[in-house]
Amino acid sequence: MNSTQNANTGASTLRRDLHILAALRRTPEGLDIAGIAHALAMQRTSVYRYVSVLVEEGYAVRNAQTGRYRVASTWTQPVDEQTLSVAQLAPAMRRISDHTGDSSFLICRVGTDSLCLHREIGSYPVQVLAVTIGHRQPLGVGAAGLALLAALPVDEAEAIMQQYREALRSYGQMTVPHMRLLVEATRNRGWSAVGNAAVPGVLGVGVALRDRSGYPRLAVSVSCILDRMPAARQRNIADLIRREIGQA
Repeated sequence: MNSTQNANTGASTLRRDLHILAALRRTPEGLDIAGIAHALAMQRTSVYRYVSVLVEEGYAVRNAQTGRYRVASTWTQPVDEQTLSVAQLAPAMRRISDHTGDSSFLICRVGTDSLCLHREIGSYPVQVLAVTIGHRQPLGVGAAGLALLAALPVDEAEAIMQQYREALRSYGQMTVPHMRLLVEATRNRGWSAVGNAAVPGVLGVGVALRDRSGYPRLAVSVSCILDRMPAARQRNIADLIRREIGQA
């Protein structure tokens, strides 16, 4: 199976997981395997396989008495379904990568982590494939994760940084004081820029996307080698992301 087929399979699996989470959010009392299968027109064996992964990863929980599954507490706040649609945002991301020649990434927040939902590859000979679809890392690491972290209320962002105080050192020896500076700079600019952190020699620009209540749920970023990302181009890419996503 080639890389394109792997990416398509991964995206299909992720969409099924998101559809299941959406079905569970619509049913506060929870659904059992049969209920999920009926709601999504899926085979029960497939539902069980997907739900088992969601439980293992902490996105869903099962009531041992009723056998019903519900969304874990970090996913209970309603999310704009249109905003979460990879199919809706993918064309805009394709345009971003076509225009810049660089890879673009769609990232969502999962608790205190960031999760890659979708990726588009550009035409420039050197592509930075910083993360793959389904990759998770601490919120704040990478341009999109930093944009999401900076868009959160101050107390909430600080609590997340403190939670990952030790883990951050695995990302370019990042520290909480350094991340605070990056968060403050992101708030002042309205978009993030971070280099030599998650991937050495790479710089990414990210923009947070908010739901109808104004809460940050997703972010889109563009990453490339440092030499291709002077300050002026960083601003241009941030503006491009806003324009394209605004039209999605």
